[in-house]
Amino acid sequence: MDNDRETSADVVFEYTGNGCSVPKDITHVRFHDGLQKIEDWVFHNCASLERVKLPSTLVEIGRGAFNVCDNLREVTLNDGLQKIGDYAFFNCESLESITLPPTLVEIGTSAFEFCSNLREVELNGVPQYIKSDAFDSCDALEKFLFPTISYRLENIIQTSHWEEVEDKVNEVRGVVQWENDTLFVSRTTHQNWDHIRRDLGKITRLVSYYEIKEATSTFELALWKSKLDQVDATNTTNRAAHRIDVPGPVKDTMLYYLDHTY
Repeated sequence: MDNDRETSADVVFEYTGNGCSVPKDITHVRFHDGLQKIEDWVFHNCASLERVKLPSTLVEIGRGAFNVCDNLREVTLNDGLQKIGDYAFFNCESLESITLPPTLVEIGTSAFEFCSNLREVELNGVPQYIKSDAFDSCDALEKFLFPTISYRLENIIQTSHWEEVEDKVNEVRGVVQWENDTLFVSRTTHQNWDHIRRDLGKITRLVSYYEIKEATSTFELALWKSKLDQVDATNTTNRAAHRIDVPGPVKDTMLYYLDHTY
């Protein structure tokens, strides 16, 4: 069954911005393509609103935009969003999870405060500005997850010397924890976002180092195989003579830089 299907009992609202007045009994919102900002307080106290899928063109969610939407339980945010304003989802008590895009720069004061059933926050980047009370009084919240860098790290562990990689991660991870193939920050240590941003940055640079190291090795092998494929089967030339390396100064510079930045 499609839970998003509209019925005759639904109150559907076409939101275009431009100061339009929103009735409080709406159940669905259609957002126009090209919309860049949701205005301040525009959906405040729309108690029947359950889901919103925001357009890909959206850059900013205004102050208090979805404040006290008691039944709002699903919010889809797309890449391109840069700012979630103060009190934007304050006291949205039915919201259980939220995935924040890598383009997000700012999460405002009390943006998700009193979202009492919010269990999971996924960050595909770490916004530059996160107010310390942005997630206050989210009693069900246990972890902030970082799925993108977790996926990259797990790939490196699977393809490289895993003991070496895990030892390096343990050296630099700080308040960021690594468990069951997942990087996360517990609710009890999330207040200092400067430390989280610093420690996650170290892990990201560490992963980048091993990704480049792995990629250059793979590239060298691919070039070698390509060269060998051109050699006649009857040619008795030493195969090692056909190996092609990534230029040493280029590789050494990249790996040296990454090795000294975490």
